[in-house]
Amino acid sequence: MADSSFIDQSKLRFREGEVVYTKGDLAQQMYVILNGKVRLYTGDKPMGDWAEELAKGEFFGEGSLLEAISRAHTAVALEDTELIAITRGTFLRMIRQNPEVSVKMMQRLAQRNRELAIRVESTGGDPNKSQQVIAAPTFGSSLVSVITGKRYPINSHGALVGRFDPATGLYPDIDLTDEDPNLSISRRHARILCEHGRFFIVEEPGVTNGTYVKGDRLQAGDARETMPGDRVGFGMVVMFFEKQS
Repeated sequence: MADSSFIDQSKLRFREGEVVYTKGDLAQQMYVILNGKVRLYTGDKPMGDWAEELAKGEFFGEGSLLEAISRAHTAVALEDTELIAITRGTFLRMIRQNPEVSVKMMQRLAQRNRELAIRVESTGGDPNKSQQVIAAPTFGSSLVSVITGKRYPINSHGALVGRFDPATGLYPDIDLTDEDPNLSISRRHARILCEHGRFFIVEEPGVTNGTYVKGDRLQAGDARETMPGDRVGFGMVVMFFEKQS
């Protein structure tokens, strides 16, 4: 089961520069990043072209859970990194207990497909060409903490705002755990949607401590447009919405 003891037993630690797996290896498990960063190189050596850089809360190697295939990349820790290893059997139990896990994976796979399409278009049909200089798409906007001043980039459509969920070992897209010592934010608190350059906040079902835009409390499912400079509250945590022009 995906409880705290499972997470402790499944943790793996890699030092900076250490290879997690090599392209062509038999794939048997996926990984979730607890801390640190991982880069996925396109070749069988940790050098040259690379496909993605991943950080806290993101996952990789998920193809092994869907079919018996060899690794398509070489995964390397860019700094001291802590991972959770998840086998196919464990993953199936996790999604039965918490369907949000499978939803998050589908969202991430859809995002990766969009990024691949952008790379193919930008490189004339070669998705592996000059990947180091092609940044992942970003919406160029952030939530900024009123207390700490820390900036939390909004890098995906439907970005989930919340706290780390120890039951699954997964993090929301915008993890406000460090901003919330009073635990006023739900693990799945709200989502930020981007449509044609406009941003909307939608509260998730079951939230108890509320979501606020300019002091107005949202109703669950109510999509409220957010403008640059707006004060946004998740439970007791207050942020400003910042949008790049």
